[in-house]
Amino acid sequence: MSASHVQDEASVLVRRALDQHESTLIAYTSGLLGGDTEKARDVVQDALLKLYLTDPERVRENLKSWLFTVCRNRAFDVLRKDHRLDIGNEEVIGAAQDHELDPAQSAGQQELYESIWRCVDRLRPNQREVVRLKFLHDCSYQEIAGITGLSVGNVGFIMHHAIKKLRELLSRDMAEETSHTHL
Repeated sequence: MSASHVQDEASVLVRRALDQHESTLIAYTSGLLGGDTEKARDVVQDALLKLYLTDPERVRENLKSWLFTVCRNRAFDVLRKDHRLDIGNEEVIGAAQDHELDPAQSAGQQELYESIWRCVDRLRPNQREVVRLKFLHDCSYQEIAGITGLSVGNVGFIMHHAIKKLRELLSRDMAEETSHTHL
């Protein structure tokens, strides 16, 4: 294959990545970086440059997973450099939301949604990351495994326990709210 053909193909891949994944990559990376959107944009730009310089054959079939993995690793590099690597310190779930709820939805649904994400914030860091990749960024178990370096079975195990813990936390919180309302 000629060098210009590879460059053209790389350009097409970068454009596809920008169109399909830029906003979710920034949101995901911002969550890892404690809500720092500017650093997240820099990390995503680094990932896109790396994509352009990588042989398109290596990434074409698993572009989304490859991009999330590169952004995750680069975000951890930034955190290490800043001496603040703590995946458990993700305060900004709002930054990771890439869509707004339909205004026609009831206030009760909005409150439940917010309660669930407050509970997600209380999960262990690996559970929190897997849940966010699955439900905020629409990644498959295979993609999550590729991004985190876990096996697909491990992802399923972590997800199972995270959902179980979320049910427990949500039930407890709702019971507390109900008891406070009746006082």
